[in-house]
Amino acid sequence: MPPSLRAPIEQIFRTIVKAAILSQDRPGGGPKPTPDSPRIGSRRVLPPYLGEMGFEIRYHLAQVEPWLRNGWKIVALRPEYYPPGTTVDAPEYLAACARAMAGFHAIGSIGGIYILPMISGDIQVTQAFAGEQGKITLSLDDVKKVVRQAEVEISLRQLFLEWFDYPGRRVTNYDRGELSFNRTSFGNVDYNLAEALRPSYKPDAFENPVEPMEPHVGFQIRSVKNGVVQVRDSDPEWMCATARAIGAHLGLPVVAYGHPGGCVIPAGFTTTWRPGQEDGHLARELGYLKSCRLMLAPDSGWADLMAWLEIPIMLEMIYTPVAFNVLKENFKPRILLVDRAAPIGPQVDDLLNGRNLLSLEDDSWMLATKTQFPWEP
Repeated sequence: MPPSLRAPIEQIFRTIVKAAILSQDRPGGGPKPTPDSPRIGSRRVLPPYLGEMGFEIRYHLAQVEPWLRNGWKIVALRPEYYPPGTTVDAPEYLAACARAMAGFHAIGSIGGIYILPMISGDIQVTQAFAGEQGKITLSLDDVKKVVRQAEVEISLRQLFLEWFDYPGRRVTNYDRGELSFNRTSFGNVDYNLAEALRPSYKPDAFENPVEPMEPHVGFQIRSVKNGVVQVRDSDPEWMCATARAIGAHLGLPVVAYGHPGGCVIPAGFTTTWRPGQEDGHLARELGYLKSCRLMLAPDSGWADLMAWLEIPIMLEMIYTPVAFNVLKENFKPRILLVDRAAPIGPQVDDLLNGRNLLSLEDDSWMLATKTQFPWEP
């Protein structure tokens, strides 16, 4: 079944399951009354984007900008990426969201929230129409994942009401999108990959570094630790050797970026990670990047960040070319996929002297077919 048909059917199942769950007798009785004032501390606050960093940079920041320019604030997992004065600190709320997702093995990635596997069992559709009457029957052979998705949505939305609600607070289209699986079901991933939107600003910690750093070559060794097989994890030995070769070619020192939660921290290099000083790590890294002349990057959101900051990128690998093709028009990155069979020096020179050097095959076939309806909301 094409994703553009499958996704709205999955949404129908989730809606029915949520209605069934909420109609049952639940501990504490019915809905709680609307609080007089929001627990979050101020009105006109948006719930957080709970997805991965790459999608946050490539489309969420630009899409939320109009809200922030109109006086809204946002709770953010990475407040350093948002304009000064636009974020609200709410660690207790974010911890509650993380517990709600972890309880049902939901992951923040691919533009939002999802549960593996991406496909929820086999869907069967039968239909019969006669005159003005018709009948459509939908069947799903395994509802366990849909039930888990429904439970996560219920949990996140109850937290939203507990923290953000007050008399007159309406549910916006932004709220609906961030607290739903509707944008991250199998079919909807296509739309998140269709276009990348550049924010109109750069992070304040990048423009005004909190600590000085000399000009250097940077690299990051990706190693995701969430229990999922990661085909995009870096080859640490190759990354270290290649970073050293790039630094030697340019006559610059080499700095390893990253943190133990998702990266290998290599020995023998200057690193941005300081054990015991987790607070402020991202702000320090953004400041160091102001002096970065070239980044050897893994296939991850780290490359999206370099594109936003206009730092030349040498990519270790490309697992999904469409993810980088969509950066071309608006981000216009200087980006090159390393040819491991060729000398690194000439590749570095080509990258630093050109723009948009990444030449990939057209992968638009991976996206939703424009002539295939429906285009689910």
